[in-house]
Amino acid sequence: MLNSQTPAMGKWRERLWPVFSDEVKIFLPMVVIMFWVLFNYTTVRNLKDSLLVNAPHSGSFTLPWVKMGLVTPCAIFTVIGYAKLSNVLSRQKLYYSTLFPFAAFFLLFAFVFYPARAYLNASPEWIEATMLAYPKLAPAIPAVGYWLFSLFYLMAELWGNVAVALLFWQFANQITPTSQAKRFYPMYGFYANLGLVAAGVLTGFGDKLFKEVRLPTGEKDFTTQVQVYTGCVVLGCLLIGLMYWWMHKGNVLTEEQKFGAGKAKKEKVKMSLKDSALFLMKSRYLWYIMVLVLAYGITINIVEVLWKESVSLYFIDPATGKKDPGAYSSFIGKSFIGTGLATMLLILVSKNLLKVGWLFAASLTPWVVMITGAGFFAFMVFQDHLAGFCQIIGSSALEVAVILGLIQNVLSKGTKYSLFDPTKEMAFIVGNEEEKVKGKAAVDVLGGRAGKSGGSVIQIVSQLVTKTISMPQLNVPILGAILVGITFWWLWAVKSLSEDYTKRLQAAEAEAGPSSTL
Repeated sequence: MLNSQTPAMGKWRERLWPVFSDEVKIFLPMVVIMFWVLFNYTTVRNLKDSLLVNAPHSGSFTLPWVKMGLVTPCAIFTVIGYAKLSNVLSRQKLYYSTLFPFAAFFLLFAFVFYPARAYLNASPEWIEATMLAYPKLAPAIPAVGYWLFSLFYLMAELWGNVAVALLFWQFANQITPTSQAKRFYPMYGFYANLGLVAAGVLTGFGDKLFKEVRLPTGEKDFTTQVQVYTGCVVLGCLLIGLMYWWMHKGNVLTEEQKFGAGKAKKEKVKMSLKDSALFLMKSRYLWYIMVLVLAYGITINIVEVLWKESVSLYFIDPATGKKDPGAYSSFIGKSFIGTGLATMLLILVSKNLLKVGWLFAASLTPWVVMITGAGFFAFMVFQDHLAGFCQIIGSSALEVAVILGLIQNVLSKGTKYSLFDPTKEMAFIVGNEEEKVKGKAAVDVLGGRAGKSGGSVIQIVSQLVTKTISMPQLNVPILGAILVGITFWWLWAVKSLSEDYTKRLQAAEAEAGPSSTL
């Protein structure tokens, strides 16, 4: 481990490769794991929206219902199952039991379920008729009719929460002292964002590699893209498992890193589901972290749903006049390239921002989300008055909305990956073992899902209320005001968490002494 006599690094090495020779055997495999975690997340995130948003009679208005009615309950059961398994399985068995069910599902979906979608999903005619018969439930009908796409949406969302939070960050927290985390965590995001860029290139330009095939209905066949993209995801799952296995079998990790403090001889502390819930509820520290995750999930969800609807309406297949999932997927893929490159650029300067202080670095993401989100909503509210200006610049209001939403998405995701994630994980490192494992699982999976579902509930309620009072034009301004209010709540939680984090860090450093690896 490093000590006070560790040689200093040069400026550019500190920014691009802050790793000493004896640390490469841990740092490099972790980069590979994070690369594939993010590659897979980006790919399935693109596919889930392309399939459900662009299905006939569906749209982004269906997403809040899927998130609230399907994803959130399943996320709760996932946390319950993970907490139960953590009491009976070793770390390694728990890791594999979490990873490989995703690989199995995505493989089956690509080569069994999706080719048979016409027989498994309800027909577009039935969905249209049911929406007309039950107008109040119309936005939810496509989620039920296209249940296969909703199931894929569920697994993609769970991968985003489970893989990022548990398969990578929890593992990283178990084997990384704070002194290394300050150097490693920003760089994990930097190099792993090559996975975001790679997935963006695959989905953004992959359609040009395949010959266009049209179905008897005249629509473009999306089967080849689904199978190729999802096949790459399955390969990523296998490589993640291989890297994890090698780190444990290749004499890379110490016994303490493999089994935790006290090694394997120390009996694992077991908590019931009730005890786990009480543990989370009584921990003010974890609740502050929960607020951060909730606020990010709510605000980004509010903006994304409105933006994705604009994107789906912009990319229409001229041959059929219907939404084009291939063009939609290609555009979103290219946006991921921009997000990945922006994130890498921000990570290069994030180390300097972290030196200013944890509070400063953690506060930047909510400010970026609030400023860019408010700008996007302001345009959506006044777009009718700005139509003349859009014509002067040779554009349309819809195209400008797509571009502004793209800018908001790239900047908010860039600061999320470069600053929000590292500062959040640093907060977990100074926690105890229960906070690192079960507390983290509850915060990341439940908090992430509750954030997105909270955004969905807000949108559904806003739509219903504004329609009830016959003033649907107020829906967008109300959502914009809510976004600003939640970001201020987010900033309050960051400040409160910073105070507790500083106290814990100082106590840990004082307990460990000057030779600490914290």
